[in-house]
Amino acid sequence: MLVTLTIFLISSMSTTAIAQAAPATLDGRCSGMSASPRIGGSPGATLGALSAGDLDRELTLARNAGMFAIRVDIDWSSIESVRGRFNWTNTDRILTAIVSHGMCPLGIIGYTPAWARVPAAAMDSHSRPSNPDTYAAFVATVVTRYRDHMNLWEVWNEPNIVGFFKPSPDVAAYSALLRAAYPKIKQLQPGSTVLSGGLAPAADNGVNIDPTTYLSELYRLGANAYFDAFNLHPYTYPALPNDPSTAGWNTAMKLWPMRDIMIAGGDSAKQIWLTEFGAPTGTAANAVSEQTQSETIGIIMDAVLGNSWIGPAFVYSVRDAGTNAADPEQNFGLLRRDFSPKLAYGRVLDFTTGHPAS
Repeated sequence: MLVTLTIFLISSMSTTAIAQAAPATLDGRCSGMSASPRIGGSPGATLGALSAGDLDRELTLARNAGMFAIRVDIDWSSIESVRGRFNWTNTDRILTAIVSHGMCPLGIIGYTPAWARVPAAAMDSHSRPSNPDTYAAFVATVVTRYRDHMNLWEVWNEPNIVGFFKPSPDVAAYSALLRAAYPKIKQLQPGSTVLSGGLAPAADNGVNIDPTTYLSELYRLGANAYFDAFNLHPYTYPALPNDPSTAGWNTAMKLWPMRDIMIAGGDSAKQIWLTEFGAPTGTAANAVSEQTQSETIGIIMDAVLGNSWIGPAFVYSVRDAGTNAADPEQNFGLLRRDFSPKLAYGRVLDFTTGHPAS
């Protein structure tokens, strides 16, 4: 009884936490379409583990760089680890901080708690849900809770690779998630923007699915009716995004063929959003110099500026996740772990100063 009461209090006491702590930011910058280029930040899951002081400092530097939005996990597996019992404490904390810094949250709604996973991937939260309607019910709970303060939603993350859609990528299974979640979001928040889960660079190798192949199949299945914008992660490191020698595999260069697929499918008015892009510095074999990182980010930002069908682009990431130079995952930041800026931070600041979000 005591345990049950405690969990109930956790789920109910913070219901108005964001409303009490910060004003809403649902202005034009947070809308789906905008005439101005917009640059955001995608800090990754480490954002949720930051202390209050480090969170404030990182978000302040992101805002000062001109970022209009921060992409953040709304992790089903953590929030509803026990069915019907919700712990919003940390999610409220992170979203409140983003809104308080004057930026728009973009919420990635995933991943699966143990009780809702497919049996073939029961030990991993990156399992797909066994029932799309169960996922959609959680989505509805999230949107109901936060709809006064955020209106940008992403249905899952990188569903085209096995690392995020166990036991294996499945376009039909992912399409079922879109079909279940999209109407729930639109019913509760008609003016929201719903993105498909950002697709990762990948090849058709029997394990993962090339993003162009994946998009074509989404259209064949009619799933494009259930997203307002398509979503891609155009990583190309250690090569530059515009390196012609990499055309055979370069994910950034696939933006134009993907655009053609969307036009052929009747979606010329829809944008392609880039909710992760960047390159790691450090000493790993696939790391790049700070100069190349800056050039990589600059090339993508220039593509956003020059093509109105490319929507906002979110740099991965705002700050290094660690200090091990040999681990590329720890070195994607515009800032080092000690908050000192890399060259790319200045590149972003120069861009957003010249092209402010509106």
